[in-house]
Amino acid sequence: MTGFFESEIVLGTLLALIGALVLGIFGWLKFKHDEKIVTRYLKDFEEEYHPTASTTHAIALATKLSKKRVRGICSKSSEINNHPKDKDSWNLSG
Repeated sequence: MTGFFESEIVLGTLLALIGALVLGIFGWLKFKHDEKIVTRYLKDFEEEYHPTASTTHAIALATKLSKKRVRGICSKSSEINNHPKDKDSWNLSG
């Protein structure tokens, strides 16, 4: 078994898999962190303005995240819904 791990190809593949796993975990953690920021903003917005949707632009300005990042978070999050009449507006689920 020791000879198996001495192969450069196997070792390189193993290191690449470990690297991909680590990057995947960091990406997931970053997503969850940013999702928390956006959902907190939407909750505060909903409390202040009643259940209305907030636009991608407004969320991006308030959270200091890019519009692209906000759109991606809102699209993927199970806690955030797209407004049925405006594709660029979001509100909390439930």
